[in-house]
Amino acid sequence: MSSFSGWAVVDLKDGRDAVDFVEALGEVIEGAYSVLVERRRVFVYAGYAPLLYSEVATLMPEWGSRAITAGDFDEQGVVNQVLGADGTAVHTASINEGAGALPRNDTPQARRAAARLFGVDAAALDEVSATWAARGAMPSVLGEPYLRWWTALGVPWPDDFGRRAVARG
Repeated sequence: MSSFSGWAVVDLKDGRDAVDFVEALGEVIEGAYSVLVERRRVFVYAGYAPLLYSEVATLMPEWGSRAITAGDFDEQGVVNQVLGADGTAVHTASINEGAGALPRNDTPQARRAAARLFGVDAAALDEVSATWAARGAMPSVLGEPYLRWWTALGVPWPDDFGRRAVARG
């Protein structure tokens, strides 16, 4: 099984409707994807779309207050990003720099900025940073290792995503 995929969680701005956001996402994303809406938070899984972060970044200024994205390039590596409301990456961590050609920005300052954005203790992000590259990209294991960042940011991937998500596209 390939892990080649894109993942995102977007916290919408006040006054933004999740259904309208999902429609806007459908206009910029290619291929099938699944979404799970929890009030103003939208979880997105897009198989075979590791560049999902670019589509999410494009939508952020109009729709989002903050987001986390992950691009899984299977054996080629993984990229995890925390995006601010303007769509700019606050924190980027990657294994195998070639994955998505994004620069690594996993500095203590970047981790603290991401922690502030999500209102969590940066120590949890420091722990993930210290151990995640050693575990490797774990090809063909969906959610490993990037979802460790999500849990540290207080946004764990819903265990029941597959049962409650709605397929789109």
